[in-house]
Amino acid sequence: MEQGECSGKRRKGKHVTRAERVVMETMLRGGAPPRSIAAALGRSRRTIERERLRGRVEHLDGELRKHWVYNSDRGQDVHDLNATARGPELKLGTNRILVEFVRLHIVDGRESPAVVAHRMREAKLEGAVCTRTLYSYIDQGLIEGVSNESLWEKRQRGRRTRRTLRRARRTPTRRQSIEQRPEAVATRDVFGHWEIDLIVGPVGAKAAVLTLVERKTRKLIMRKLRNKTHAAVWQALNALEREYGAVPFRNTFKSITADNGSEFLDVDGMQNSVLTSGCRTTMFYAHPYASWERGSNENTNRIIRRFIAKGRKIDALNQNVIETIEQWINNYPRKIIDFDSPNQRFDKELAQLAA
Repeated sequence: MEQGECSGKRRKGKHVTRAERVVMETMLRGGAPPRSIAAALGRSRRTIERERLRGRVEHLDGELRKHWVYNSDRGQDVHDLNATARGPELKLGTNRILVEFVRLHIVDGRESPAVVAHRMREAKLEGAVCTRTLYSYIDQGLIEGVSNESLWEKRQRGRRTRRTLRRARRTPTRRQSIEQRPEAVATRDVFGHWEIDLIVGPVGAKAAVLTLVERKTRKLIMRKLRNKTHAAVWQALNALEREYGAVPFRNTFKSITADNGSEFLDVDGMQNSVLTSGCRTTMFYAHPYASWERGSNENTNRIIRRFIAKGRKIDALNQNVIETIEQWINNYPRKIIDFDSPNQRFDKELAQLAA
């Protein structure tokens, strides 16, 4: 039997509203059939019939006989309850293998969600999710054993106000400002330009870790220093030059950008070669209170802090521990270089130099 057309305009995919439920309750109490209510509301007859079943409640008449009537409040409550289950299922779902994969790499492997999502794609795991979805699940606490406290970068992140005023400071004329550095260094188009810094322990501790980061490949070199003096810094560079050789060192370390710390004040000691009579590199110095001008080094130091927490004494670390940290970071896939590791990019650049 064919159903006649409603007088109102049908709205496909739209839920019945609270106001329409009140109208429906009034008309049903007046004895109106579902077809008439559907015509008045511009709805399908089947929609009205389903809504009547959804909102029915048991009443007693004057003779205490039970009968069923429609109640708009009941219909709205059932609708709201059903709406709480709205939305797609979790992409991870009950895939325990995938959940354990995420937990293992984030909690035990100290990796970021971006790297974990990349590893899932590389391994072609069924049910793999993207970086944004992974962050969303972690925010909602949907991955057992993983929270925002498990994310090394995120738990350190906070609102910081950038200093807009710089204190006037005299800079020796022999020190070249970062403003004199070639433009190709700033754009990271050329290999062989490094940033240098120190990681120090608590107040009063002597030992420190020297960190060098190549700007294009993000390659990290770490060396333990017995103290934080400028003599210890250029002696570490001397040892590094002997390790590479005079010519390879000059080709690999074309320039080094430092901050204005006292440990980097000896320009001659850092620039002059111990194997030849010439210069082995060129030193540039960032502006005071402008750590973002050495962003690669600062970001790498934050990763190192996952292993060497602030306040931990460097004296207690042996060179084997430092080398282990260095290798972990150099083999860690980095999103900024298309999930290659710094070692992969660095080896490619060295192969091009040798060609």
